[in-house]
Amino acid sequence: MADKIVVSGMRFYGYHGALPEENKIGQRFLVDVWLSADLYSAGTSDSLDQTINYAEIYRLVRNIVEGPSFKLIEAVAERIAQVLLHAFPRADACRVKVVKPDPPIAGHYDSVSVEIERRRSAAYIGLGSNVGDRALFLKQALEKMDATKNITVIRCSSIYETDPYGPVQQSDFLNMAVRIETLLPPKALLEEIQRIEAELQRKRKVHWGPRTIDLDILLYNQDNIDMEKLSVPHPEIARRAFVLKPLFEIAPHLVVPGINRSVTDLWQGLDQKEGVRLWKPNNGEGKFGLFVN
Repeated sequence: MADKIVVSGMRFYGYHGALPEENKIGQRFLVDVWLSADLYSAGTSDSLDQTINYAEIYRLVRNIVEGPSFKLIEAVAERIAQVLLHAFPRADACRVKVVKPDPPIAGHYDSVSVEIERRRSAAYIGLGSNVGDRALFLKQALEKMDATKNITVIRCSSIYETDPYGPVQQSDFLNMAVRIETLLPPKALLEEIQRIEAELQRKRKVHWGPRTIDLDILLYNQDNIDMEKLSVPHPEIARRAFVLKPLFEIAPHLVVPGINRSVTDLWQGLDQKEGVRLWKPNNGEGKFGLFVN
């Protein structure tokens, strides 16, 4: 069971709501917050700098609830979770409950409330390009990911030149893999990387065809995800050398959920390793350790 810091029953007066009178007159709001964090060091050292400051939690929540209005308490809760996770890197996850004790709706009830949980997640993204200035497209995709709210690029593999996969005749690809940290849930993360693909003129005219940039969510924590437009782990992760080779470089001991085999095991057991050649090593120079002559 994860350690938690809980600040409950916080009371504020704010102006959130979909009705004009809610924005003008305002009303009471109650907020509970749970932050999951490893508190062993705080407990054994009795040191304030090893924990999360409760007064700072209260101040940040108060600034949001008593600040500019939102139409929905869902948006209030989302904002609280994002701000607290950004403010306290020690926290792994945040659960927020926002209560409206006196909503302007008819009926007999105690209150209405919203409760959400957000966590700091690790995801691995595969990148590929075989149109135009391939390295430039990879660089721009990395920069756009790192500049996206709630996404931080943590580690990049080297760049590999790879033979095209599938039946379509086309130019060789440049491929790489990156580890990111994100506060976005999987569907929202997919929407953001698809936005980046669109900004870099990704066209989806031919299946397995040429592309300026291809961004795939390979892994998201240890989650198995099966949505209409998203399957994680990536369904082809165990069969594609151009995915496994850069992933092996940055996360060799990572266990792929569902398959329950490490990346090293999958790479070493792959029959077809040909067609993947080191194009530019990550030597630690530049922002991402790449793209520097």
